[in-house]
Amino acid sequence: MRIEPGCPAKSLAGHDKGCCYVVLAEEGDRVLLADGRIRTVHSPKRKNRKHIQAAGQPLPLGNPITDEAIRRELKNYLRGREQGA
Repeated sequence: MRIEPGCPAKSLAGHDKGCCYVVLAEEGDRVLLADGRIRTVHSPKRKNRKHIQAAGQPLPLGNPITDEAIRRELKNYLRGREQGA
């Protein structure tokens, strides 16, 4: 699956395995991820693209992207997945 900025992504490896993030940008074979809490827009996590799983369409985060928007949209996305499961 193609990894686009704004897409939700799940960590597949590392100490943060299972955590959900939003993709902010791509840097070669790495991506910048934020969750709006620990990893903010101004301090994103760099992770190898093969250690994440992108899930679905980009979230409506607005412009500029804020930590509050990331928290809100990730919460809505995860809530929707729980109800659909």
